Amino acid sequence: MKDLDVRTLLADLADTPPPPSRVDVAHAMTMARRRSRARTWTSVAASVLVAGVAAGVTYAVIERPPPATPAAAVPATDAPARFDPLTRYASFGWLPAQPQLTWQNTSITTERVDLSATEHVPGSLDRPVPVVNVSVRLYAAGAVPLTERPAEAQSPDGKTTVEYGPVTEAPAVDGAPAYWVGVPGEPAKVVLKWRYATGGWAELSADGLTGDVRATMRRIAGALRVGGTERIRFPFHLTGLSPALRATSSQSTRNGPDEPWSTILDLNTQADGKGPSLSVVVRPANPAEAHDPNTTVGGHPARREQVQADHLGVPEYADRLFVDDVDGLQISILIEAGTAAAAEPLAPDGVLGVYPALTLHPDLAGWTDRPLR
Repeated sequence: MKDLDVRTLLADLADTPPPPSRVDVAHAMTMARRRSRARTWTSVAASVLVAGVAAGVTYAVIERPPPATPAAAVPATDAPARFDPLTRYASFGWLPAQPQLTWQNTSITTERVDLSATEHVPGSLDRPVPVVNVSVRLYAAGAVPLTERPAEAQSPDGKTTVEYGPVTEAPAVDGAPAYWVGVPGEPAKVVLKWRYATGGWAELSADGLTGDVRATMRRIAGALRVGGTERIRFPFHLTGLSPALRATSSQSTRNGPDEPWSTILDLNTQADGKGPSLSVVVRPANPAEAHDPNTTVGGHPARREQVQADHLGVPEYADRLFVDDVDGLQISILIEAGTAAAAEPLAPDGVLGVYPALTLHPDLAGWTDRPLR
């Protein structure tokens, strides 16, 4: 799904991209390929692309066993074995220049929680660009953090494998061991890494901060609220779908440069995310992003796109529905599977069968923390 994939991808860069404007069939299939590959990961960010600042160099994160962890005291609280994508486990307690860091994003998978806060200014072609960004990643117990994975450097001279580093000791965060980790290709940048709980690492990145950057990063980390149980609220709920569907990821964004908010919920028939999937995106309607209708659902013009393709010998199927304005909201529903037949257990009529199961809550006061019923 365009909104979720692009933003999740760039969360690993400690950045938050602007939302896309339109989706065509070919691009939707490209996004489907990315999501399909992402579901095969056994740990977070195993194949995420990391764009290096150094000219002509791109870093592609590849998986490796984690290095030995220095012996040190760790918090008494255990990290979750998995995160609940419907629960806000962590949130910022303090941020610098809060009036400017308006675009705030929370993405949750079963293995990772991503928080980001970003300030944007108008850029070229009227596209806002980030000038200040703070990003935090919390990993479930045993998940290998990004800084413990090697990077494959692609340059005009060929490919070489590089490590994050150097690693130096940082002041403890809430009494837990912490480290500064260098970023390949960005000698002036560091990641603050610490044990937020036994068995779980956290990483904090920051761009565009002024003053004593490391002191500011330590303050952000120390004020981070961890272990929350607040349920995430959605502007919709789904009823009557396959009981095998379970939440595998969610994303909530507010005060973006192009929209006041958006919400995304990903569902899958398997806990490991390898089964047929269903994704729902709801955000305020935007006439500039209207799609050419080719069908009607519930009396509303809509566009349905279906693609069956083959990627590296693996069949991939995508079925997507856009409804541009229902009570002032834009809806995108995406089903992905290997084939159309494999997607049938989600809804016999595909996305046209999912749409009637969707109930919207246009007023913020009516948003629900029970998106599945």
